[in-house]
Amino acid sequence: MESSLSMKHLIGVLSLTNLVGASIIPEIKPIRSPSSQLTTRDKPAWPYGVIGDSWGSGVAYKDEVLYDKNLDHCLRTSESHGPQLEGDNTWLGDWSSGLRDAACSGSRLFDLAKGGYQMGKVGKPNVVVMTSGGNNCDFGVIVENCVYHPDPLRAYGPAYANDKDRVGECAKALDGASNYIKNFLEVDLSKTINDILIDPNVKDNPDFLLYLTGYAKFFGTDYDPWCNKEAWNPFNGISDTPYLSKELRQAFNDRIDQVNDLYKKTIEGKFSKHARYVDLDSRFQGHRFCEPGMNHGDQFNKETHFDKVHFWNLNWPIRLADKPDIGSPGGNLNAEEAQSLFGDGKGVTAWGGSGSGNGGGNEPGNGWRLRPFHPRYSGYTSIKYAILAQLKKDGLPKAAPSSTNSNPPAPSCSHVGDGFHCECTDGSKPDIDENNRCCLWHLPGGAECFSG
Repeated sequence: MESSLSMKHLIGVLSLTNLVGASIIPEIKPIRSPSSQLTTRDKPAWPYGVIGDSWGSGVAYKDEVLYDKNLDHCLRTSESHGPQLEGDNTWLGDWSSGLRDAACSGSRLFDLAKGGYQMGKVGKPNVVVMTSGGNNCDFGVIVENCVYHPDPLRAYGPAYANDKDRVGECAKALDGASNYIKNFLEVDLSKTINDILIDPNVKDNPDFLLYLTGYAKFFGTDYDPWCNKEAWNPFNGISDTPYLSKELRQAFNDRIDQVNDLYKKTIEGKFSKHARYVDLDSRFQGHRFCEPGMNHGDQFNKETHFDKVHFWNLNWPIRLADKPDIGSPGGNLNAEEAQSLFGDGKGVTAWGGSGSGNGGGNEPGNGWRLRPFHPRYSGYTSIKYAILAQLKKDGLPKAAPSSTNSNPPAPSCSHVGDGFHCECTDGSKPDIDENNRCCLWHLPGGAECFSG
């Protein structure tokens, strides 16, 4: 999601062919990694990919849940729907998993087939699952300005329910999202889908399908009044307390519905031959924030597999005995503590938040700050089942062909001149490991490392 910070870092990709041709980089021979991720597959891999933003990649919040050692600084997590599908072989039949996950925290629609070119990192897939557009809609700006007010020195203006003149930062963020959704999203989405469908990795595959997912509404749709006095700002600064009023919860949910409706109509009206809309929202019913029968503690539960609420909240690491509980109106931080955690442009959420999209800040140590309003493990399990339902409806995967149609070739990698990074033919830029190797993780057939 998008925050008030600037986090896009566009990195030019050098041509590996030209570098080798100019004798700048020595010939590099691939070495199979001895890691436990290597597997022996008796079945051909069914190639599929994941592209998109932080809802597609997930937000890794500790090293143990990193999917690919934070390749490209995208914070992909083993808890998201792609890796969960990879770990569930019940749907693959005569196939093994051929997942290539290229989704990246902070990405926008432009990064899928252009920009960061995620389509260049998924091999030659039969299906690509795409989740994107939330950053374009500035959903992260809504989260910051309407819910958390993280910057202790910023005046956010009146709480949304009291802002009849719509002069506060929350009202402006919601209005900005509506304007983009109404006037620009359909054009940007259609251009991205067209670019994907003509990408050289899929254009010659008559059976290729793009699965475009929507998003899930964040707040319970009964709008139970118990939540009207909830406020999750860590520090009560110079602005009104951002209570989660019915008006605010409904306004944010409405923007999610607007996006989902537009996605569904666009797919069915323009791209029904090679694309499907996958509804996620219905599978989160009863598991959103502020549902009837829930309490304050449920909203801030930190357990990975907690099923009652499918979203992460902001659980900041400072906890003082003489302050109220996390999430109590007014927070439990003083100005100095809030400044150290959230000031100087650090922000909240990976919807375009600090360092998202191949930049500084996208590290697991910042995951607690970047994961709010993203699915936790239980939420991604619900998303996995939504995707599986569409695969079943489409009769996929089909029976495995002969062994000549097996794994696509793995990309190759080379060192670049700085001595710390590599460049790979799929556009990835992994760091050199402790053995001076360039390693790509979770390729079909296992990890592969390249050494000079």
